[in-house]
Amino acid sequence: MRRGHHRGEVDLFVRPGRHAPFRAMAVGWLAPVAAALLVVGGVVAWGIVSAREQGAAPPPRSAAVPSKLLLLELRSKDAVMIAVVGSSGTSPPAALAIPPNVVMTIPGQGDGTVKDVTLLNGSEATVAISNLVGAWIPHYAVTDPNHLAAIVDRAGGIQLFGSVASGAEVSAGLLEPGPARALTWRETLIGLFEAGPSWAPSDFLGSDDAAAGARLLTAAKGAAMEALPTATVTPGYLRPDYEAVAALMQERFGMAGQPPVRVLVLNGTGAPGVGESVAERLIPQGYRVVVSENASSFDHRETLVVAASEESREMAEQVRRLLGVGTLSVSAVPSGLGEVTILVGEDYTNG
Repeated sequence: MRRGHHRGEVDLFVRPGRHAPFRAMAVGWLAPVAAALLVVGGVVAWGIVSAREQGAAPPPRSAAVPSKLLLLELRSKDAVMIAVVGSSGTSPPAALAIPPNVVMTIPGQGDGTVKDVTLLNGSEATVAISNLVGAWIPHYAVTDPNHLAAIVDRAGGIQLFGSVASGAEVSAGLLEPGPARALTWRETLIGLFEAGPSWAPSDFLGSDDAAAGARLLTAAKGAAMEALPTATVTPGYLRPDYEAVAALMQERFGMAGQPPVRVLVLNGTGAPGVGESVAERLIPQGYRVVVSENASSFDHRETLVVAASEESREMAEQVRRLLGVGTLSVSAVPSGLGEVTILVGEDYTNG
């Protein structure tokens, strides 16, 4: 039976993902339940609207203020550490070091951890961490211990664990294997932002915009270091406290206060990059991808946007408008995992 093509009743099934245990830890549900069935039962065709029949769209939901954030990656041979730096421009800059053992949804990849994100390229990692923190990060920059050591020396050394450290000492600490390395990374950032050195485009191994990255990091002098709000879900893994994350992003980074609208994205074509592309369109407007998986089949011609309830219809309409394609429906039986489900069809074009 082909699913997802009928306008009366539609069952949206999802293939069990390779990261189902991570979803169980992330949302606190049993993995078989969350992975086997996301949206059940007759989707009631309520106000079905195609993109070409669109009338007046609702006002865009947005992140409220422009984002001036940067994803900073420190890469060595055996580890990658990351931090979000900057602000909306309406508040003093802040920094947020992201632990590698945080469980999260990676748009286009499924469920995993921040450590899995560090295996992606810069643009993919930026989308994933934007989804985690609930705020769009427009830029990324990648450096390594040697380049960071040169920055430290330009500043005349930095405070590290209560004493002044040279670039060589900082580099050695960041190359030392073990759990202390993440703490050294955090303390290094604190010392750098206290010292306030000028950054240059040549300080990066790679960036989407090295000049913008250098400006943002130079402007981060005095940035307060924050911790990502989390809870332990199982030994060795942390789950984001998304309500606390939203409050932190508002208070310290000047971003929108309310938690993003939860969206489930099912790839109904099998084309690579679909989940990431959808997330890139939605995250800046106040949405978070909470499930990113393959649909039960890859033969879906039309994109379907399903509101979990009548209360979610306006959100679903905004999603459809942002995608530029799709038929809008309302589910008779909400999944409980999110406010909007997107079954991406062949009519959607990445980019």
